[in-house]
Amino acid sequence: MFEFKFPDVGEGIAEGEIRSWLVEVGQTVAEHQALIEMETDKAVVELPSPVSGVVAELRGEVGEVIAVGTVLALIEESRPATVTESGQPFAAGVVGRLEEATESEPDPGRDAEAAPVLPRDRKLAAELGVDLQQLRGSGSKERITEEEIRGAAGEKEKSQEAERIPLRGVRRTMAKAMAASASTAVHVTIMEQADALALRRLREREHGLAAERGLRLTWLPFIVKALTLVLERFPLLNSTLDLDKSEIILHRQVHIGFAVDTPDGLLVPVVRNTRQLSILELAAALQELALRARERKIGPGELKGGTFTVSNYGALGGIWGTPIINPPEAAILGIGRIEEVPVVRDGQVVARPVVPLSLTFDHRIIDGATAHRFLNALIEYIENPDLILLET
Repeated sequence: MFEFKFPDVGEGIAEGEIRSWLVEVGQTVAEHQALIEMETDKAVVELPSPVSGVVAELRGEVGEVIAVGTVLALIEESRPATVTESGQPFAAGVVGRLEEATESEPDPGRDAEAAPVLPRDRKLAAELGVDLQQLRGSGSKERITEEEIRGAAGEKEKSQEAERIPLRGVRRTMAKAMAASASTAVHVTIMEQADALALRRLREREHGLAAERGLRLTWLPFIVKALTLVLERFPLLNSTLDLDKSEIILHRQVHIGFAVDTPDGLLVPVVRNTRQLSILELAAALQELALRARERKIGPGELKGGTFTVSNYGALGGIWGTPIINPPEAAILGIGRIEEVPVVRDGQVVARPVVPLSLTFDHRIIDGATAHRFLNALIEYIENPDLILLET
């Protein structure tokens, strides 16, 4: 009987949440066939079977958090599994191969009479002083649940007044990243607005060509392209800080991350080498990455490596904001809702479309004067978009 364990999928991931089972008990599976869909703090991944055979048992329920190395399924093999020199089976993960962990369940000799319990729940019981041998377990396979442990400790997990939601996956990753950013970078935000009349006319002029290619041409591709040109002129805003070596790393290439609101929390896909992409190519990349991010079909590698981030909260109706830097980057640009407002032009009050811009920068790396010059240069491109075309 082959034990299929949650493999080490890389990226420093230690656990994952069961999103869905893709097979049933009694089902015949082929080698490399996907068995389960797991959600980690990076992405949703499908784990393939390293052997062919018949599924004898499935362990774990949808929504349950499983540690790396835990047995997920038992498979009656139709052929022997690949083994190492030590005789241990291998499991094929989504990233290469790995040797199986030597411990997946509590030691039966240590707790012969106790019901099964996940490692994280065993740790919780120790912290709360709960004797696991006094609990029977009512979860999957009579597993002792977190609620039972807290109940035994005299804690009430739920009440009529409130509901507790586990902080997992994307939301937990976002919480850690934002806390790390707020506690390390010295955040300063400056705000300006740009007249977007000429940019609106350019966008309307190219709208038909984009539609022919199945693209919805928004403001964002133009602003990303303008950002790329300005970042090349102000490399400090396209940098990261290495405190250990007391060095500022100036990145030669521009890789723009953009915040995407998903049902599971905020994700930041990265469009790489934006200097080499046309406006329409940027539109296609932004559209495709945003769609896969919302469907949680984006790979972990597509969520890292950015050198600057854009938060387009204007798409949700926001005007001004103080965006938090996406570590380890040096700055982030917030884009507000573009709307017509009264402005004075040549002594006359006229209605013009205006784009609100909020630039947050790390004051350890960037001084205020440099940040203002950067924002002024960006405004120049937005108000004179022909300059974007001339330099690309």
